Amino acid sequence: MRRFFRRVFGKELEGIRRLLRFLRKGSAPPSAAVQKRIRPAQNDSGGRSSASGQPAAIKRASKSPPRPPRTRRKTPPLVPHTSPRSSSTQSSSTPGPKRAASAPGRPKIRADRSGPLDREIAPSPSDPFTSVVASVVLHLALLLLLVPLLIPEAPEPPKTWSVVVTLEPKEINRAKDPLPTAVVEPAPQPIVEPEPVEEPIAPVDLEAVADPPASEFGTLQGSEGSRRSGTARQQSLVQHGGNAATESAVRAGLEWLLRHQDSDGSWSPDQFHKHCPDQTRRCSGVGYREHRAGITALSLLALLGDGHLPQQSENALDVAADEALRWLLRHQDESGCIRTDPVNGTRNLYDHGIATFALCEAAQWTTDATIERAARLALSFLASSQQAGGGWDYTPGISLRNDLSITGWQLLAIHAGIEAGILPQMKTITSIERYLDRAIDDDGRSTYSDRGRGRGRKGIGIDAVGLLSMLTLGHSPISHRSLESARRIADHPPRPELRQEWDQHPQSMYYWYTATLALFHVGGEPWKRWNEQLQRKVLPLQRNSTQAAGSWDPDPNWIGAAGGRVAQTALGVLTFESYFRYTPIHLRLGIARTPRDR
Repeated sequence: MRRFFRRVFGKELEGIRRLLRFLRKGSAPPSAAVQKRIRPAQNDSGGRSSASGQPAAIKRASKSPPRPPRTRRKTPPLVPHTSPRSSSTQSSSTPGPKRAASAPGRPKIRADRSGPLDREIAPSPSDPFTSVVASVVLHLALLLLLVPLLIPEAPEPPKTWSVVVTLEPKEINRAKDPLPTAVVEPAPQPIVEPEPVEEPIAPVDLEAVADPPASEFGTLQGSEGSRRSGTARQQSLVQHGGNAATESAVRAGLEWLLRHQDSDGSWSPDQFHKHCPDQTRRCSGVGYREHRAGITALSLLALLGDGHLPQQSENALDVAADEALRWLLRHQDESGCIRTDPVNGTRNLYDHGIATFALCEAAQWTTDATIERAARLALSFLASSQQAGGGWDYTPGISLRNDLSITGWQLLAIHAGIEAGILPQMKTITSIERYLDRAIDDDGRSTYSDRGRGRGRKGIGIDAVGLLSMLTLGHSPISHRSLESARRIADHPPRPELRQEWDQHPQSMYYWYTATLALFHVGGEPWKRWNEQLQRKVLPLQRNSTQAAGSWDPDPNWIGAAGGRVAQTALGVLTFESYFRYTPIHLRLGIARTPRDR
């Protein structure tokens, strides 16, 4: 590139160099020789000029003979350059030494000349700087025009291509045999059967067959109804810590629910008191009317937990269970959602999850195809309502919010469906697993929700829901996360006096129910400690007089206000049915909860 510019602009650059040398010479001080020639000569008489107007030194030089040339000439001292007029004035006024005459053959230089001679000082341009700048600008402009033409353009980047490969199932064309070969079967030969020999039949203990021991692992577990009555129930009570007081509480609570059931089979959260015989002293504690479906399902679960099956007998509690189940079936819409108003009501997943839980548990006990179809449809709607994060929110719409409390009820429904033979899709379970891994840390501490209301909130109340959800999904009851959570829950037993301070101490019947069910499945020392405090603190809260006998007063917080007395009583009954309602998971897995693993 340098050679190219030197070849193209060589002449211009050489001209600029010459111009710069000229300007450098013009700005330098005059040489000593020039100063000596232009300095006026002084005469012997004090520097005055002769009459002819020429300096005296020049006259003397013209008369004297020529001197031989010197081999070496000394440079006179520098004197400031002055104009001729000032020099002549200075020479005439100031005396000085006489100057030698000029050499022969040289022109005489007048001391009072008006300007410099042509041969002494070259003329300079009027404004050299302007011409230099103009030349530089002109050449720069020319250079800018030539650079785009001389510099090659950058090559274009290579093009990239993205290929999307879609795999489709390959259709296999099975070859058909156009001429099937006929198979000739031999004629059947008569079979001679031996004469039957009668053997003595040993007597069978029908009660033992119908009610297998609660601690026996490997018995039929598809339906838990066999453990909810008879001798098996008594053995479960003894084995897991129940007693006559807990049985009395269950019986009294179911009788109160039976007295306050509506004629259509449901329970009204806000109008149940119309069934009180004495309207002047009727029961208090109304709830939200829009939760009729969820509260009816809770009451049905309490009846099923005590072993009362639909269409089983003419027993009042069996009939109540059958009517409640029919009411839920009538309030299921075409999509499968169960709600208070199947036409215009809100699709609340608290209500739908609890109702699906009741339908699936009823499907375990009966062979009614209608109940099984309804349970499948309800589970299908439940799966379609799952959020992208793996959990569930209050409503089935897309909100990207995952609520662990609501998700816990959906998991109980899915588990009951599995027990009834209705298996969920794998993607549903995988999404739940991913959500629980985010919501529950390695020490079993759970987070209420990841967005919106209650975001990031932690506490012992939601820890119980998280532990129950993990166990329901199949996690080990003796893993580090399960045991740490169980011990922490056991350190926070029921304390009814703190229910009003729910934001600081999440004490409520809902917490007592979920914690009881979770620790029952874990077993061991945490369950023993919890069960002692449960019976000591919660059993005395049940009303034993007036028209409210058998019920529990609603919690003095927003949970009690939403469910009212009916939901509080149903949850209380479910809590004290835990001793015989299920087989503990640690027993179903064959894990012995001995002091060594506590």
